[in-house]
Amino acid sequence: MTSTDDHGTLPGHAERLLQRLEGLEGLIVHGNTQHMQHVHHARRGVQLADHLRAVLILNEARRYPSALVVVRSALEHHLMDRLIFLANRHVETYTGVKKADVPKWEADIRAAQAGTGSDIARWWWDEKGLHVVRRGYHSARSMKGRGQTISPYYFRVGDFDPFTGGKKHAARLARPFWKKADREEWAAEAAAEWRQFFVHDKVLMALRVNRLLPGVSAVQVDVHYGFLSGFAHPSQRGYETVYGRSHPDRMGSFDHYASELALLYVITIAAAELDIFARMARRAPRLGLSRWADVEAEIRTARLASSHFWFLGGEPTVFDRIETAHTPPGQSEPKWGRPRVDPATIRPDRVRYYADPLERLVRLHASSQELSSGLVYQSPFERPDARNR
Repeated sequence: MTSTDDHGTLPGHAERLLQRLEGLEGLIVHGNTQHMQHVHHARRGVQLADHLRAVLILNEARRYPSALVVVRSALEHHLMDRLIFLANRHVETYTGVKKADVPKWEADIRAAQAGTGSDIARWWWDEKGLHVVRRGYHSARSMKGRGQTISPYYFRVGDFDPFTGGKKHAARLARPFWKKADREEWAAEAAAEWRQFFVHDKVLMALRVNRLLPGVSAVQVDVHYGFLSGFAHPSQRGYETVYGRSHPDRMGSFDHYASELALLYVITIAAAELDIFARMARRAPRLGLSRWADVEAEIRTARLASSHFWFLGGEPTVFDRIETAHTPPGQSEPKWGRPRVDPATIRPDRVRYYADPLERLVRLHASSQELSSGLVYQSPFERPDARNR
């Protein structure tokens, strides 16, 4: 059995959206002036498609943990593309500020903010230090409400060099005709750039500042990033959650749930990437897109077929509402017996998110009735093997 035998329309949706990403450059219609950022943005979409294509290949080969490793890289790529395509703010964090120096820092920031042409939008303190939000780069016309704004991350990701070898090894690495001090400085700058702008927490902070992860989306991203890290890192639990703990395990055998999960990730990330590319194209300077109504229709139908995933959009399912009704609020102890709230009446933004995407996917395929509360979940895609997994 292959992955395409057992998942209804999901493989077809994954393939169509992936082909749209792979052909993104061919959908661009340039106006009288060609803007290089549009070309670069389309190229990043194609590069993401290359990751997602690898996920499908590994999925078909039943190498599910490896497929999920690549999914994490694809998710990181997509989150960075949200900033590169759409951000008009970036955050600079200053650590190690002494408490006695805080008043001077605040006075200096207020003075700079009041100055002519200041790019400081706002700032705040927390336990990690001082965070200063700066505006992006504008053309002269856009400062008056017209023209273009180019994301500061567009330049930062282009300038960042991940291949310096590291400062502590600079003296041991071959770099002909470079001074040791210059090698160390370049490596130190690259490391500082990574910590300042590209680690996961800083990317999420920038996405929140730019309002590019609305509502529960930030929680969703954190959950899925953590889940996928269980496969990217040498975690025994990562293999066990897919193949079980028995010996010999089921490595190399078909698994409906791991296979479906990989397909859902491909659909979700590809659809989200196409969405942000279209949002970018509607901003000044505008970019024409050929036959984009067809692409949008394909995105809608793919999201409808994969809506039970509830990641980067969508709505919670009946299963999630029941799980929320069974979850005690705040610091309360679990309550046995009939729940205090009807799951159907819980507002979508009050429904608790799930912790383990694979475990939830298995449970979505099995109808159940909780003995204490009496709440019944009727699976719309019942599978008998879900109870024994």
